[in-house]
Amino acid sequence: MKKTSSFAIAFIIGFAGFSQTDTALNNRLNEYMKVSKSLNIVRLMDYIHPSLFTLAPREEMIKLFENIYDNQDMTITIDSLQKGLMSKPFFIKETQYIKVDYYMVMQMKFKDEDKMNDSNFVNSMSEALQNALPKKSVSYSSNAHYFTIRGMDVLLAIKDSSSTEWFFLGYDGKNEMTKSLFPKELIEHFELE
Repeated sequence: MKKTSSFAIAFIIGFAGFSQTDTALNNRLNEYMKVSKSLNIVRLMDYIHPSLFTLAPREEMIKLFENIYDNQDMTITIDSLQKGLMSKPFFIKETQYIKVDYYMVMQMKFKDEDKMNDSNFVNSMSEALQNALPKKSVSYSSNAHYFTIRGMDVLLAIKDSSSTEWFFLGYDGKNEMTKSLFPKELIEHFELE
């Protein structure tokens, strides 16, 4: 009877620990998605896994991200982000990884109105975007003069140890530089290629 009670207590404690981790991940992920959608780039860096800053310092990453979303040629806004399926945890040593599928809708608008009214430009840009993003849907609104890009993406939630917070990194198999931040074992486990 004592063995059964001990097992039940250990199971409850273990389950409670998993539930807390799950809640912590969900809370942090929801915050990350909210900050991403609002394009608060400075705050977003608080949620990005620090390994990204091995490619470039934090301040340079902030400038890079800000320039991607708003530059002299165009602006990109995020219309919606929706969390999809989340994998079971995968461990490499102490580091825990969870694959998060999510659906994103972005809008891209060029600042030069003449370009947006030029059907040749719109057609060639639509084709270029579709070729660059083959798993996404690309459309153009002739009334509002912007491109809409929608589709699924992959985010990795990363917890380096039991005492650290969850951080996130988007996975793009085409970008060799950012792909290098992920262990090969992880890529193979989640079949990311």
